[in-house]
Amino acid sequence: MTDKILTIDIGNSNINIGLFRDDTIRTVSLSTRPLKDRAFYEGVLREFLGDDQPAGGVLSSVVPSHDGLFYELLKTFSGEDPVVVNHSINTGLIFDVAEPESIGADRIANAVAACSRINGSIVVVDLGTATTITVVDREKRLSGGVIMPGVEMMCVALNRQTGKLPLARPASLTGPLGKDTKSSIISGVVYGTAGAVDRLLDEISVVQGEFIAVLTGGNAPLIKGLLKREYIYIPELTLTGLRIIYERNRG
Repeated sequence: MTDKILTIDIGNSNINIGLFRDDTIRTVSLSTRPLKDRAFYEGVLREFLGDDQPAGGVLSSVVPSHDGLFYELLKTFSGEDPVVVNHSINTGLIFDVAEPESIGADRIANAVAACSRINGSIVVVDLGTATTITVVDREKRLSGGVIMPGVEMMCVALNRQTGKLPLARPASLTGPLGKDTKSSIISGVVYGTAGAVDRLLDEISVVQGEFIAVLTGGNAPLIKGLLKREYIYIPELTLTGLRIIYERNRG
């Protein structure tokens, strides 16, 4: 494995940055919005990297407005053009979907990382800004998935689309029954998401057969204890997938 790979995943809520040295990783996370100037991110990266010099870089993004800046930052810090994740590079996956170019780079990275850890059919549940489910069979064929609003998005929608409901922030729960308006909203979106994921996984198993479920994403700690189906929880799944994709394209 190439030493010291800088990985950046730009999501709708957070920019997650990881530096791999062999199989160890250290990370830092920033808010995606608002987009700041280059000097700010250069300062963050210099402090994060310290004396470490990346040998290469890899970028995944679902926020096109940020792509150019972070491509140039990765090029500056690694000394080479970074790998940009999309369906057309060497991922090791077969895309059995109507529009492979529309599959999010984060979902591709998640699938690659899960396949590297697990033999057999896999379903990746990423509980982020959106809740996404990605299905990969034992031949590493990405055959489809599901997208639904994430828990924060549901909270924002309830606040913006109603006259009186406040903006609630997802938090830990004491039970399914809310005792005031905010706790009732939180209970609804958190338990509702857990119930939706369980139901969707059951329905997928009918058409896909048995599989291993993999959980990741910033909201996974809120949801994972409420799921009835067994799963493997891998917090750094996306960044791990980016490192593997880098090795397949530049290693």
